[in-house]
Order: sequence, then C-alpha cells, then structure tokens
Amino acid sequence: MNVTLRQVRSHGPLRAVRWPMLGMGSWVVLVAGFASITRPGTPVVAVLLAFGPVLGGLLHLQLQNRALLRRLDRMAKAQVTTTKDVAATRQRLDAVADATASRTVLSKLLKDTASDVITRTRRGVAVDLLLTYRQLEALQNIYAVAGVDRPMPPTRGWASSPDLLLLLADLVERARPSLIVECGSGTSTLWFAMVLRRFEIPGRVIALEHQQQFVDNLRDRLDGHGLGGLVDVRYAPLEPVRVGEAEFQWYARDAWKDLKDVDLLFVDGPPGILGEHARLPALPLLADHLHPDGVVVLDDMIRTDEQEVLAEWLRTCPDFTAEEVPLEKNAALLRRRRPSGS
Repeated sequence: MNVTLRQVRSHGPLRAVRWPMLGMGSWVVLVAGFASITRPGTPVVAVLLAFGPVLGGLLHLQLQNRALLRRLDRMAKAQVTTTKDVAATRQRLDAVADATASRTVLSKLLKDTASDVITRTRRGVAVDLLLTYRQLEALQNIYAVAGVDRPMPPTRGWASSPDLLLLLADLVERARPSLIVECGSGTSTLWFAMVLRRFEIPGRVIALEHQQQFVDNLRDRLDGHGLGGLVDVRYAPLEPVRVGEAEFQWYARDAWKDLKDVDLLFVDGPPGILGEHARLPALPLLADHLHPDGVVVLDDMIRTDEQEVLAEWLRTCPDFTAEEVPLEKNAALLRRRRPSGS
C-alpha cells in the first residue's frame, strides 16, 4: 500500500502530537542558537531546555481545547437539527393519529362532497335541459309564426338563438316596420324577411356585412327562399371611425349614409373579436337615421363587453331608455323617451 508521509501525519495518533513536537523542536533550536551566541552557563541552558516540554504541553492543551470546542459546536448544531427532525416527526405522527382517529369524520366528509357534486351536476343538467327545451319551444313558435315551408339555417352558437328570433318576429309583427337595418348578417336576416312576407308587411331589410363571402352566401340563401326582393345585403368593409375620444373599426359610411327613418335597428355586429366595444359606434352613428319611434335591439347582453356598450350608450344618448330582456344570450331594447304629456 502506497501511503505518503503527509497522509500518515494527517491521520491517527501522530496528528495529536505533531504540533507539540514541532513546538518543542523549535524551542531546542532557539535555545541552541541562544547558547552559541551568548555562551551562558550550563544551569541557564538546562533551565531553558526544561521549558521545552512545558511549552509543548501548553500547545498540546490549546490544540485539544480547540478541537473540543469544534466538537461541541458540531454537537450543538446536530442537536438543533435533531430537535427539528423530532418536531417534524411528531407533527406527522400527530397528523396520522388525527386522521386515524377521525376516519369516521373523513368518511362522512367524502360522502357529503360526493353528494354535493352529484347535486350540482343534476342542477346543471336540469338548467341546461330547461334552456334547451325553451329554445325548442321558441323554434317551434317561430316556425309557426313565419310559415316556414323549407329547411332553415341552424340557430344558436354564433347564430341568433330561437328565443331572440321569436322576440324579433314579435317586434316586426306588432310594429310593421318599413325599414329594418341589421348590423351584421346571417340567420336573423333570413327570418326578418320571412316574417315580412308572412304578414304581408310592405317593408325591407338592409343588412350591413363586412365579409364578401358572407354577402354572397346570404344572397344565394335568400334567393333560394324567394326572399331576395325583400332584403338588400350590402357589402360594407370595415373602416376606422372615431366616436368621442376612441377609434373603432366599423362599417363603411357609404353603405349606410343614405338610411332614413329606420324603424328597427338590430345590432349584432361587428364581431367582438375585432376589439373591445366593437359594436359601440352603432347608436352614436345611426341615432339620427332612426325613426322617432324606432327600436334598437342589442344582442349578446350576456357578455360584459355589450353591457359596457349599453351603459355608454345611455350615458352619451340620454334621450334613450333601455329594457333588458332575459334570453339565452340576453338582449336590450332601446327606445327614445316620449315627450312629457304625449
């Protein structure tokens, strides 16, 4: 085995006496040098040499004290760590004991939680079924009211829900509008024309649409139902408009600047994905184009964006009042305030 002198010195009993032996050797060298220079008597040299073991012993004692202090410090740190480990272990044991002792309580809690989840799920399903049932009722009613004799496009989702279509049909039947303007186009446009024809109302629908593909598709569908003569689907690309201090993307002015005496304004576009409050320009820009008794319908009031649009309309157009209608997506009806005494 190859073991160096340094390794031997750093291990075993030699480590404890290394520094005292070095101290005694250094002392002997110093005494020898002192004697060669000063030539003191033998008794003096003997006394000085006698101090060597004493010096070595003191040095050895000092080193032992330091080693003892280091061991005590390590022991103190180990005790702190042990104390923390014991406390943590005790907490875990207490938790286990509590869990074991309260197994009945835990079982009851799990059962109650499961029951609550089942109850909430049943309520959610019941609400959804009720909502769907009401939409089916509304769809059946709107089919009967409009005299539908061929397939119609799907409702709900991005399209208008049946309960909203039934509300719009009722407004058309009662008010018999001469001009209906729709911001956006789609299923509702077709239903407006169906109701106009069904009740022989001498009116027309103008739909503003910013996507040419939608314009072409809707025109084809209207022609398929024989309703092309009742609807003018206008391609209205979006352009920047300023309302107050804000700028929006809204339908090109050339597509709606000729409108007069609008009896029913249905605001269902532009889509909200274009930006915050995308539908806000509708009332500020078209208010002067409305008939004095005209009605404004704002769709998708279930969304915060449309709620904020309505609040801003009522703030900036104080001559209008609003009535919120509870529907699948909710809606708001706006009318001008009637003069006092009228």
